[in-house]
Amino acid sequence: MAGTPIAEILDPTDIFVDWYIPNARLFEPEVGSEVLVLFGNRHLSGKIAQILPVSGVYAGTQQLQLLARDRPATQIARIRFDPDATPPPLNSTVEVQMYYIGLFGRIADRVIHFSGPF
Repeated sequence: MAGTPIAEILDPTDIFVDWYIPNARLFEPEVGSEVLVLFGNRHLSGKIAQILPVSGVYAGTQQLQLLARDRPATQIARIRFDPDATPPPLNSTVEVQMYYIGLFGRIADRVIHFSGPF
């Protein structure tokens, strides 16, 4: 049909990960937050570049999540890799982990403040 795209040309230098932000988390991810992307036995550093709402295009996947009794994700974080990182191949399955170093540092400071010097 006229006007129907027949191919999508991708820029191989513009690799990113779209991460469905889980509803069960310790704090809200923000643009600029550092994350760790796990691909096999590789650990890749990256940062959240954008936070996007889940559109109605993905509505069909919500029924499957409801059957598993898990609330569907409502946001997608677009993660960009550090310039020196070698990104995973296109359409790879990866795991994303957030850094909680700042949170644990604040907790440690409070514990030390309340317990006093040793």
